[in-house]
Amino acid sequence: MLLDRCTESCGWAAAILAAFAWGSFGVPIKSDASSRVDVDPLVMQTYKTTMCFLTSWIVLLMGEEVTFTPWGIVSAMFFVPGGTAGIFAIRNIGLAVSVGTWSSIIVMFSFFVGVFLFNEGVKSVSGATCAAILLITGIAGMSRYSKPQPVQSRKPSHISKEEEEKEKLLQDNSYDSDTSDTAKKRTAVISPSSESTIKSPLEMDTEDIKPPPEPAESTKRTKAMSIFGMQLTRRQVGLSAAVFNGVWGGSNMIPLHFAKDDGAGGLGYVISFGCGGMIVVILLWMFRYMYHVYNTGSLREAYYILPSFHFRQLWYSGFCVGTLYSIGNICSIISVTYLGQGVGYSVTQSAMLVSGLWGIFYFGEIKGNDLICKWMCAAVVTMIGILWLSYEHEGGTPH
Repeated sequence: MLLDRCTESCGWAAAILAAFAWGSFGVPIKSDASSRVDVDPLVMQTYKTTMCFLTSWIVLLMGEEVTFTPWGIVSAMFFVPGGTAGIFAIRNIGLAVSVGTWSSIIVMFSFFVGVFLFNEGVKSVSGATCAAILLITGIAGMSRYSKPQPVQSRKPSHISKEEEEKEKLLQDNSYDSDTSDTAKKRTAVISPSSESTIKSPLEMDTEDIKPPPEPAESTKRTKAMSIFGMQLTRRQVGLSAAVFNGVWGGSNMIPLHFAKDDGAGGLGYVISFGCGGMIVVILLWMFRYMYHVYNTGSLREAYYILPSFHFRQLWYSGFCVGTLYSIGNICSIISVTYLGQGVGYSVTQSAMLVSGLWGIFYFGEIKGNDLICKWMCAAVVTMIGILWLSYEHEGGTPH
């Protein structure tokens, strides 16, 4: 096989490539196409999982045989729900904050699982622990300084109270006028025609249907959501989703260690992972459908409640998301195989560096030179933690 003569250098190269791929896969999730249709997280996760399944067969070209282990389904039970929550987080709190939050959790969790559960070798447990703490501190700082700052409007001091009241009155009148016009437009849109027909979710993205204007990004982010009776902002729910992805989704490589007993370790695990992902995502759609059936009491109505896949608008974004994640997934398996869970999977989480750069320079998620400089300092601390952690790793290939 292609990787038979690989050493730890293969693990390090794979970890770096995985970091670049995983740090970039969230970019299409925030694309204009995804924002226009306000894509449902499970829809985008389905695109991502489908591409993971299709690209998993590439390992056959690398000399691997077709093998399947049920541990792939176990991995997918972590991967699919966690990934769905991660997509929700990216859509609501931004790429840099989301990846930074779950990366710090994954690093901490993976390292301690590798050292204390799988007894992976390190030169010094205390030194490796300090390195992991330094790494987590750096990533936490990167996440902290990625937080968008509220914009406060400043009024000139020379404006009198009378002028402020006039301005407020004009704004109120303008708002009432806009509201009236908007209501008329909505009435015209809502009024059914004699030729209207019901269309399935897969047909909802056709050009004959004009969706209402999307609310501003800031409006969507601050809108309250009710979760188990608690009123939370979208940012709070987004942070919770990122934490869930770190704890639950970040555990998806643990079953790889048990799959070695079935002869499906290393790249041979990719096919099992891809097949397991498709099984779990189909089960989630079935569960979601039955949930709507239970609430509506109608099979037909429950079907039309399901979100649209917007294939015309999202096929390219979904392709890019799935391909980038699949590259990162394959490389992370190679990294864990040759470096172990504690070091291999932890280093791949330096994807935070890549996603942070996307967030700063492409999406403009961090404003102001002061915050950008602080983020850069935290990034340096993160890199020191990664290098220290790699130094503490004992030689030898765990595979």
